[in-house]
Amino acid sequence: MRLPRTAAWPPAVEPLVLTLILLASAVARLWFLAAGVPHAVGIDEPQVVDRALRILRTGSWNTHLFDYPTLVIYLHASVQIVRFLWGALHGEWASLDAFSIEKIYLACRAVTAVIGVATVWLTWRLARDLASRGVALLAAAELAVRSLHVRESHYALTDVPLTALTTLALWLAVRAARLRTTAGYAWAGAACGLAAAAKYNGGVAMVAVAAAWFVADRTAADRWRKAAAGLAAAAAAFLVAAPYTLLDLPSFLDGFAAQFSRFAGAPPGGALWLTYVKHLSPAWSRWWVPLAIAGAAMVLARPSTRRAWAPVVAFAAVFFYVLASHAPAFGRYALPLLPPLCILTASAAAAIASALAGIRGLGRPVARHVITVAGIVLLVALPAVETVAWLDALKRPDTRTMAADWLKGSVPHASRIAVENSGPTYLDAAGFRVIASERLLDHPIAWYRDHADLLVISASDLDRYESYVNAGPTVFQVEPTPQRWGPPIRVVEIRKE
Repeated sequence: MRLPRTAAWPPAVEPLVLTLILLASAVARLWFLAAGVPHAVGIDEPQVVDRALRILRTGSWNTHLFDYPTLVIYLHASVQIVRFLWGALHGEWASLDAFSIEKIYLACRAVTAVIGVATVWLTWRLARDLASRGVALLAAAELAVRSLHVRESHYALTDVPLTALTTLALWLAVRAARLRTTAGYAWAGAACGLAAAAKYNGGVAMVAVAAAWFVADRTAADRWRKAAAGLAAAAAAFLVAAPYTLLDLPSFLDGFAAQFSRFAGAPPGGALWLTYVKHLSPAWSRWWVPLAIAGAAMVLARPSTRRAWAPVVAFAAVFFYVLASHAPAFGRYALPLLPPLCILTASAAAAIASALAGIRGLGRPVARHVITVAGIVLLVALPAVETVAWLDALKRPDTRTMAADWLKGSVPHASRIAVENSGPTYLDAAGFRVIASERLLDHPIAWYRDHADLLVISASDLDRYESYVNAGPTVFQVEPTPQRWGPPIRVVEIRKE
């Protein structure tokens, strides 16, 4: 795709186009923001939102759980404090007990959506320092409509803030390599520390700082001072954002070890790299990751661009390796790769278009415009169509919402209901006595006969659930369809013996 030369652009074009891209990204991330609240929220969302809410109710900022670091939890606790005070001023509630879970989720998700929009701006800013105005705008437009990022920007999880912070770290690392100052490395290191405090694997962003140092300052007289500044700033930023790492060291060590033991070892089958490539490149765009790899090869092959791009390429390569060498695999884990890949694909597309324009007959204005439109359709319009289809599906009920609605209308509100982690959420807000577990299999059926009245089974493989399914009559059942998301839900009324 041949983008117009930046020198020919009127001064107002770039800010105008960027504003339109940011507006589009905001609309996509705020559309149906309350979908699924409160009974079909995202998997793991309660792990963040409930821990933040516990801070408000206990007054202690020690979460006592360290499978996640605390920066994002602290962020949402602050959001909840502001939302509670705002609601109290307007008469929405008079105590924390009356604080609406629906309002909590809407506020926390809105902040996540704003962070997602900010990441689009950061992508433009990083690409602007690395390439032309056209490449920067194209990269920002790609991320603005990329369905993986739009989808995760709807949930109050750690991955979107992590992506914003790793993108900030990349920008600051590129800046440090350009400025070659101690302060530049300190700022880049601090961003890496914050990324690690959002999610532990955010610490991989230090690879970008190390690459910047290696290509720009490894032979400088003050090289060790710059390296020490980056490392010290990273450690300090992490501890400021996750202070109980030291203040409650035994709990941190236990939580950290428990979390990483789940990811230790080679993944089953050894093909997680292909799983992540499929998440990053949907079926209609299998060429997208290879195009990014071609872009990486191109910028590294040129001596004029190698030093500036090294932090971005190094981070993308190492982060992908870390993902692909550890199980389990979830699409949202790859989210920090999207900004650098968008920049690399935009750069590769611009180079390909420039090469095509050099072919006789393709350098004419009409041909250049056709190439430009084709590139925008492939990189922006097609992903936008997929994203709009996903957003449109949010208005349809989830199987968990349907099950919750049935329970609220058909079961006494004091009933004891055993629910799996993948089942309907926040049934306690409807007056039920909830017995929550990762899986119902955590307890034998005899235990549930003494502690529960109903089982809500949300597993797709029922082979291991035979005794639970046969514990009594199935009083409600719903299956997912292409038009209805969610797990299969089966509600079993326990037969007392």
